[in-house]
Amino acid sequence: MIFLIIGLVLFLGIHSIRLVPGGRNAMISGFGPGGFKVLYSLISIIGLGLIIYGKIQAHPSEILWVAPEWGRLAALIAVPVSLILIVAANTPSHIRRFVQHPMLTGVLLWSGSHLAANSERAAVYLFGSFFVWSLITLIAAFIRGDHAPVPPKGWGGDVVAIVIGALIAVLLARFHLYLFGVGIVG
Repeated sequence: MIFLIIGLVLFLGIHSIRLVPGGRNAMISGFGPGGFKVLYSLISIIGLGLIIYGKIQAHPSEILWVAPEWGRLAALIAVPVSLILIVAANTPSHIRRFVQHPMLTGVLLWSGSHLAANSERAAVYLFGSFFVWSLITLIAAFIRGDHAPVPPKGWGGDVVAIVIGALIAVLLARFHLYLFGVGIVG
């Protein structure tokens, strides 16, 4: 489980740099804009790789509690919504304007619903870490006063977010067992 924990520290740590006042600007000053992007990307990729490897190595781990019956249903509903929000964060859309922080809200829904559906220690570490990180980062974004972008003129970005998010959700549902070792239906 050590690889999972190290991966979470690296991945969520570098993604938490905005939570440290002046931290991001100090890193950009020290490494330059290009160097910062390379370092940020490298740490993110290594962290993500360790998270995946660590989760595979830790499975199965001890069950901490009995997950509620509604947990799987919550994940089945929340994951497509979270994927649409994550895609909307990267497209000019009315969704992005309405939700304001769709990436963080999507990660919060994804991790929270998976936390409700999983009670295995490794899953609790994984989804619990992402849940806490996204909640803290979302609160910090609202405190900073980050504002939503100006809404686009058309609805194309919204259609793209919904179609791509739903397509990814269908593919993940179909291949979840093969990708993550856990069947989501049945």
